[in-house]
Amino acid sequence: MLRYDISPLDPEAHLFIVGITIEDPTPQEQFLRLPSWIAGSYMIRDFAAHIQSEKAFLGEREVPVSKVDKCTWRVSTVSREENEPLRFFYQIWAQDTSVRGNYLDNCRGFFNPGATFMEALGVDDSAGVLVNITAPEEDTHTQSLSWKVATGLKRCHGTERFGWGLYEAANYRELLDCPVELSDFTVLTFTAGGARHDIIVNDTNANFDAERLTQDVQTICEAECRFFEPETGKSPVKEYTFLLNVTASSFGGLEHCNSTALACPRKTLPVTHDTARGVRTKDYLKLLGLFAHEYFHTWFVKRIKPAELVDASFDVEVPTRLLWLFEGFTSYYDNFMLRRTGLANDAEYAAMLTEDVKYVMGNAAHRVQTLAEASFDAWIKYYKPSANTANAHVSYYRQGALAALTLNAVILQKTKGKKSLDDVMRLFWADFKEAGEDYGGVGEEDVSDVIERATGLDLTELLTTLTETTAEIDYAGYWKPLGITLEETKLERMRALLGLSGRLTDAGFVVKTVHEGEAGQWIGIAPNDVLIAIDGVRIRPDTLEDILSRYAAGDEMLIHAFRDDALMAWSLLLGAEKKLAADVKIKPVKLTRTWIEGCAEK
Repeated sequence: MLRYDISPLDPEAHLFIVGITIEDPTPQEQFLRLPSWIAGSYMIRDFAAHIQSEKAFLGEREVPVSKVDKCTWRVSTVSREENEPLRFFYQIWAQDTSVRGNYLDNCRGFFNPGATFMEALGVDDSAGVLVNITAPEEDTHTQSLSWKVATGLKRCHGTERFGWGLYEAANYRELLDCPVELSDFTVLTFTAGGARHDIIVNDTNANFDAERLTQDVQTICEAECRFFEPETGKSPVKEYTFLLNVTASSFGGLEHCNSTALACPRKTLPVTHDTARGVRTKDYLKLLGLFAHEYFHTWFVKRIKPAELVDASFDVEVPTRLLWLFEGFTSYYDNFMLRRTGLANDAEYAAMLTEDVKYVMGNAAHRVQTLAEASFDAWIKYYKPSANTANAHVSYYRQGALAALTLNAVILQKTKGKKSLDDVMRLFWADFKEAGEDYGGVGEEDVSDVIERATGLDLTELLTTLTETTAEIDYAGYWKPLGITLEETKLERMRALLGLSGRLTDAGFVVKTVHEGEAGQWIGIAPNDVLIAIDGVRIRPDTLEDILSRYAAGDEMLIHAFRDDALMAWSLLLGAEKKLAADVKIKPVKLTRTWIEGCAEK
């Protein structure tokens, strides 16, 4: 059995120490390799860049270690004596505050096994993998004496719940899917789908309504269990762990089979005073949507997955054209689950939809790149945004969510409310369960087939239009049978008049995006330009809107800006303000209740 040992070596220096014990290494030489990317985050991250101080031992004898490539090490085992284990040690610098890497300081530790533990190539892991997680030395000046351990890894006999000690995984691939939180965290526990769920909140200084958060997340989890298993409402796991890192500004999540790593700003946590007044803030709804999104992945991505990602290699890119399905449909259902469970009302849900429509239709990217192309290019574009992203790269999350709603609307209308996208999702799950160990994932050709088997409708043409073309989609027309309308929405004046997006600072307006075919692009304004004055009037954070309010179509303005500290000036004749039909309203009609509550037939 393989054994990994990990401990916070020097929290002040952000260093973990990792040891690997291989009882039966390969003859002559043993190769060890660290993954280059992590499941659910489609970008090569080269975690090996943070490895240092590698050493190897056979018994007490140190043996040579060399680097083969950027993420592979070779250890000589020529001198190995019979039954002599190989021990390999290295340090990891951990200063990644995201949910994808490793972090360590004297207040908190967190690690993803995929960014931490090397694979012992050629070594049989079928007997299981042990992980020994040990506390740091007391002289490290850390708060670790009160730290606990939270993870989806199975505890070995003798290891207490949330305790330091031995954990196990069935194999190396299962190990990669179990992140670990080390801190003095708060535990919120509830039951859903017959399984125990823990919310691990690592910032005990955050003042929030723990009872409300627990109840609302429980409501979401129970609803999603019933969604995939209408008859039993059973969870696919025995235990589930939400690892919630409370931060100043970070927001996001990364799904795993029986856990998820989340990050949220403190302002998104529910406040007790708001609960007493019956208030749901926009920020709190956003947090609940994140919980709903990552938990939905328990079925849809972690079990049901694209064919390309079944047993995928973590050494190289593994592109798929189906992220619009797996991330986009999940993005549709995350906020929709809030409406379905009553955690959001029609107006709140409409506001969420509005944000997606404004993003998709307000940027030129939907006229340049298809959803399938955006999925395939995630490795080189989505996780590497640029100043041109809004003009050229589609969000398969947001536009994929609109595609899901469109398909749902058509299915509900054509079947008179007897079938919906819910039935399609449940059939994906039924196919997964039926295939068992022979499951080969979802191919592009399978999507239309599953839709037809679930609903009796051939929607191949519509699906092709939504995912394989850059055609303008008449969302308002498709959504009307559900009681959804799109009205003109007000854009920020800088965007409406000049076609610019960015941020206001004391130095001026810093341009982030110059939108394709709009006024700012016509005169040559570029990303990172700092606009400082309009018609000789200085731009300040508290005066820009007032300055722009004095201009309309046909007016001329003189803009001054700095580009690389060089003063620039442009004269601009304003055209018509851009108008966008993106303000979503929901006015219930015959199908609205069926859409929200679910179909009559199951």
